[in-house]
Parts: sequence; structure tokens; C-alpha cells
Amino acid sequence: MKKFVFGLFVIFSLCLPVSNLYAGIIVVANDEWTLSDTGFTKAREDTEYFVRNIAHLFAPEGSGSFHAYSDFFCYQGVRLGQTMNSLGYTYSAGTGFGFTTENIGQFNGLFFAAHYLNSDEIDVLKDYVHHGGSVYIAGGTRFGGAEREAQAWNAFLEDFGLEFVPRYNDIHGNIDVSASDSPLFANVTELYQNNGSSITGAGVLVSQSGEGLYAMVDVKPVPVPSALFLLGGGLICLAAFRIVFNKKSIQEDLDHEA
Repeated sequence: MKKFVFGLFVIFSLCLPVSNLYAGIIVVANDEWTLSDTGFTKAREDTEYFVRNIAHLFAPEGSGSFHAYSDFFCYQGVRLGQTMNSLGYTYSAGTGFGFTTENIGQFNGLFFAAHYLNSDEIDVLKDYVHHGGSVYIAGGTRFGGAEREAQAWNAFLEDFGLEFVPRYNDIHGNIDVSASDSPLFANVTELYQNNGSSITGAGVLVSQSGEGLYAMVDVKPVPVPSALFLLGGGLICLAAFRIVFNKKSIQEDLDHEA
């Protein structure tokens, strides 16, 4: 009887579907100036639409909180926070707390530039993305040089099929992004930059002269067994147990009467 019930449970478990409950998004920009106050001034409403698109992709329910884990100038300007707040999102910046799962888990999305993470923090960030958190990383900061910058972020990006090139691309000014049909660039014609770190990988959305400028990756969700099917499996196993038990009881009664 036990073998029968166990075998039934194993078969059911192998047939279990999974529910895709979690999925993060990674957006990589080759340059940090795009989201700075200068970027807003140079590309005007295009930058505002770009921020709007990022916010909606990171928190599609229409509300949420974002944090720039960086003290770099691009995230300290007035315009980025104002735009986020006008859309109904909260925005903060700074590195005044430990980079732990508990601390960053409260945010729908994290923004990075210049401030590099150690190996343990990289692992925390990977876990954050695999469980629904989204990330925006800007390169081109010149913080430690092109090779140091690429090395620091590639420790994270390589797991998702992207890399920063360890040199700067010398591309300046407002860059046309209108050729991309990605929702990241909906209503966006151009964005400002000032000598960034090019990106390689299958997720590159915008390039100029062979240099990848913007990329996005939808991270595969963590497979989570459906609670409904787990409940169903338990009920089936319970029913099977009762059937076998009842048959055994009936047989014992017949044997006793005989």
C-alpha cells in the first residue's frame, strides 16, 4: 500500500507544472549622463519618456519604489527624482545601508553607476533579479578606468548574456534610438550621452557604428510549483490511500467471517 501511494505521488510530481511568479528585467546603458540633469536638458521630453518606460517595465502595476545604490552625480540630480515622483513612484539614492537581500528587497528596481559591488553583493544582486527585482546599470563613468568598470559589472552581467567592453566608445551627443521597437524606447527618439562603455550580447537594442549602446534582458523566472497542483496531488494521494485502506478492511472482514 505504501509503495502504491508513494509511486502515485512521484508520478504526479513529475507532471507538475510550474507557475512563473517571478521575473526581473535588466536594462544596461553604455553611459551615465543619460539620466543626469544634463541628459534631461539635452534630450528634453525624450528622457522623461525613457524614465517613464523604465518605471513601467520595472513596476508594471503603476506604483512602486526605486533606489539608486550609488552616490554618483547622474542619480543625484533633481530631474530624475521629480520625474519618478510625478509618475507616482518613490525614488531615493545613496549607499547608506548594507547591500543585503532584506534591505534591497523592498525596492522594485535598483540603479547603479560607479559604485561597484563585491562578490558577495553580486550574488545578492543576482538572487534579487531572479526573484523579481529589476536593475538599471550605467557604464561610461570612468570610475577606475574602462577595464576596471567592465570587470566589475561583467561579474554580474555575464550570467545574463551581456558584457561591457573594456574601453570607452567616444560617442557623444544626442543618439537616435527610434529604430528600436522595444517598449523601453516607446515615444523616445533620442537620448544624450558622453563617451560610454559599449555593450555586447543578444540583448543589445540600439547600436551606432557597431557599438552597443543600450540593452535589455527579461530574466527567466524562478520555477515555483503551483500551490493548486500541490494541493491536488495531496488530495489524490489521500484518496488513493483511503481506497487501498478500505479494500484492505473489507478483505479483513471477509476473512474474519470465513
